[in-house]
Amino acid sequence: MISTPFRGGIMKNPISVSQFFFIFLISTGLSNHVLVIPLLIDAAGRDAWISVFVGYFISIPILLLMVYVTKHFKSISIFEWLETNYNKAFRRIIAVLISIFLFITGFITLKETVTWTHETYLQDTPMLVVGISILATSLYISYGKLNVIAICAGVLLPFVVLFGLLVTIGTIPNKNYSLITPVLVENGWVDIINGSIFVFGSLLEIFLLIMIQHEIARRVTFKHILLLSFFLFILTLGPLIGSIAVFGADEAGRLRYPAFLQWRILNIGQYFNHVDFLSIYQWLSGSFIRLALILYLITRAFPFKKKKQRIIAQAVICILYLMLVLAPISDEHFSLFLKDYFYPGTGAFAVVMILFLTLLIKTSKNGMETDEK
Repeated sequence: MISTPFRGGIMKNPISVSQFFFIFLISTGLSNHVLVIPLLIDAAGRDAWISVFVGYFISIPILLLMVYVTKHFKSISIFEWLETNYNKAFRRIIAVLISIFLFITGFITLKETVTWTHETYLQDTPMLVVGISILATSLYISYGKLNVIAICAGVLLPFVVLFGLLVTIGTIPNKNYSLITPVLVENGWVDIINGSIFVFGSLLEIFLLIMIQHEIARRVTFKHILLLSFFLFILTLGPLIGSIAVFGADEAGRLRYPAFLQWRILNIGQYFNHVDFLSIYQWLSGSFIRLALILYLITRAFPFKKKKQRIIAQAVICILYLMLVLAPISDEHFSLFLKDYFYPGTGAFAVVMILFLTLLIKTSKNGMETDEK
């Protein structure tokens, strides 16, 4: 018999919709807020902010379809649904594909975090030590239940938002918003569409909802997803426009971490400056929750029956991450991988996965229509 997260009609340790928001805002927000911005500026220059609008609007139909898909799984996980309505082969194929995507996403997160840490404030600390420290904290909360990750995200997120507002408002005297105009002069719509691919790919990380929808106390509706994607849209647009307004499109395009460097120019009064240490909290909070969620989801994709098995599997993944982080991969090649493969691939993978699951739902004999949670 396939186990479900219900016992006597009551879900064990569910998370709320708000906690679901906390997890994805701080996790996916790291990608939208930091990693995507230099790629956007490189692709569309001063018109990169238009790419954010385009990418956001073209993602809405896919997100709507994703909500349709998740409501058909309801009280059981996607993998249990596949095994019940089809067979174990379908479950394994989907589990392996999603796990590969998650593994690559986790590696990119760790690689970017370790590189940034090593280049900014811990230059003399071995990268291995930095990597182990980050992975150890994520591993500590990832082997348990999702509500542990949700609680940690709920504690960390308010300060992340507060510090973000601080740097946004505090750097206004240094910003020249006329630098984002004129539009469509140096770049055309082809460049804007190319930039929107990165926004589309980063926003569609929300499709991971299909793996945790059965662990949320209430059904996630399209209104919830639209609101979440809007918050992520703001997290991308804000630091992007800020980076161009502070440094100009040309200079911002040369910077590896333009959102982070806005902290370097922040002064509070005449004597209080060098507050960029607050950005360390923001970045590490995002990496911590993002890696913990990835480790959790990878092991949940496979039928591990004991906690010890999940811990061993996650430890092996962490060892592989450390080996890859220490591999001699140049920043140039890594950036090209993000630009040419990862973000376009993320968008394509999410679309194909959602369309494929929609097809499976339509052809399913049992149907598994939803009930109200």
